[in-house]
Amino acid sequence: MSRRTALTALAAISALVLAGCGGRSGSSTPSAGGTDSGSSSGSSSLAASSSPGSTSSPTVVEGVKLTAQGSRLTLGKTARVSWKPDQKTVGVMAMKVTKLQRMPIGAFSEWRLNPATRKSTPYFVHATVRNLGRSNLSGKAVPLYLLDQRNTLLQQSTFQAEFPPCPSRPLPAKFTHHKKASVCLVYFAPDHGKLVAISFRPSQDFDAITWRGEVQNGVRQKSNRH
Repeated sequence: MSRRTALTALAAISALVLAGCGGRSGSSTPSAGGTDSGSSSGSSSLAASSSPGSTSSPTVVEGVKLTAQGSRLTLGKTARVSWKPDQKTVGVMAMKVTKLQRMPIGAFSEWRLNPATRKSTPYFVHATVRNLGRSNLSGKAVPLYLLDQRNTLLQQSTFQAEFPPCPSRPLPAKFTHHKKASVCLVYFAPDHGKLVAISFRPSQDFDAITWRGEVQNGVRQKSNRH
């Protein structure tokens, strides 16, 4: 599949923003970011797709002691987290963000970008995840979001065709107990936005766990056409 014919997903998803989600306690509520005019889903509520939050969230799930809400971690530090990717599944994972890269928009020169996406700043976010729970998490989205300078949470982009430099895919097949994976996720920060932190925030009243660190300048990588 040619990337120039497969960019529908990128154009539709790249500017999706999770509305109504704040940062740490006491911070202002992020605004809903501009959604792409080609998107059929528009802005989405984080709470609507996650488990109902509670100020009395458990500290141990399936025998795993969870990282405290509000923890601010540096790159390479591990958090143990729990969330509900759907109404029937409880996920428990160890995850760490290992590298942040600011990419030139030219890294997507083989894709047909709409005007809004061309004005965004792409980021590659590298992380490792391990399934600590009993649920099969195959095909579930990695629950990490980009927090930009506008205090807005941005959702990762996905692709219809392969994008070898940073696949930005859901969790792999057979991602069962104790399985581990290294992932690279793509985010587009609208209007030349800046990455402030990477956030785990499964519900509106969950005090986010964040990773912060040096954002490296990435270089355009060549990839084969499909």
